[in-house]
Amino acid sequence: MDTPRHPPPAAMMQAFAEAVYRVHADGEVIALRIGEPNPAMTALMAKHGARHGGLVTGENPFGQEQSSARNAAANEALRAAIDELGLVRVASDGGSEDGSWNEPGFLVLGGDDAVLDHLARQFRQAAWVRIDGEGRPGLAGCDYPLAGSGEQPCWPEGVIPDASAG
Repeated sequence: MDTPRHPPPAAMMQAFAEAVYRVHADGEVIALRIGEPNPAMTALMAKHGARHGGLVTGENPFGQEQSSARNAAANEALRAAIDELGLVRVASDGGSEDGSWNEPGFLVLGGDDAVLDHLARQFRQAAWVRIDGEGRPGLAGCDYPLAGSGEQPCWPEGVIPDASAG
């Protein structure tokens, strides 16, 4: 029997859609906004022989705030996972315009969508940012079963509104 999977809450995806994402490469900061092509991002991908990429973090799994020590350990584990796959990684971060919310992570180049989605799910992320050949970022939500389904990983209790109706 297949357990139903649920996408991230709309409010969470809206916050991700409104975030600014930054890639820190070669002493330059490339600012990305969901849906907007970015020639500097395209040039960076071309420099590494990539036609697309993605932004992934290990921080705050399922959008649930963690301690700075836990977040740092998760990002270190993510760094090791990317390196083990032999993919290119570049420092990145994403968060609110005013800086009140910011999550460091990595631009990953050299893997396809399935690899990037696997990394996001391995680190229990609600979503990751897919970057196409025009340097245009788009959100890729991760669906998980609800808490109590018996499957792991699953959304923590209370994250998905109206979960009892599902």
